[in-house]
Amino acid sequence: MTKIDRSILSALQNGSHQAFEKVFIFYYTKIKTFLYGYVKTMADAEELTEEIFVGLWQNHESIDPEKAFDSYLYTTAKNRALNFLKRKQASKTIIRMQAPPMFSHSPEEEYIALEKALLIEMIIEKMPAQRKRVYQLRQQGLTNDEIAKKLETTKRNVESQISLALKEIRKAVVGCLWVVV
Repeated sequence: MTKIDRSILSALQNGSHQAFEKVFIFYYTKIKTFLYGYVKTMADAEELTEEIFVGLWQNHESIDPEKAFDSYLYTTAKNRALNFLKRKQASKTIIRMQAPPMFSHSPEEEYIALEKALLIEMIIEKMPAQRKRVYQLRQQGLTNDEIAKKLETTKRNVESQISLALKEIRKAVVGCLWVVV
């Protein structure tokens, strides 16, 4: 297939499985390769590509055959990749905050790291039930959309709960550092 034209996009907009299949076959490898350039692992690129096409099918009615479909698809892919990378970096930061260092220079540093990890666990346990659940699901690697669906709430509420949870943790860790110093 050489090109996806307006008639295929119109058919996709109207819910044609055949049109979706044509779009999928035409773009899948291109989008996966594009995403690989961002996320650097083929497994992550494939997963994100699949999510994009699931989203495309779920929102097929909003496709505008008159607008640049390539731009739409690649912009969606880029945004997914950047959000994925942000989540991945945030998870690494939280894990570093929670885990005691593998190599410590002194017993005092080991003690401080252990105290910090215990403090973070206590903070999480004291969070309101919804915030705690959202934070734990995020730690398991779920996206904000997935958490919102699972908890039957809005994506905005999920984002707000994650933000509040991270603020509580940061505040406690910074407070802990002041006490230690």
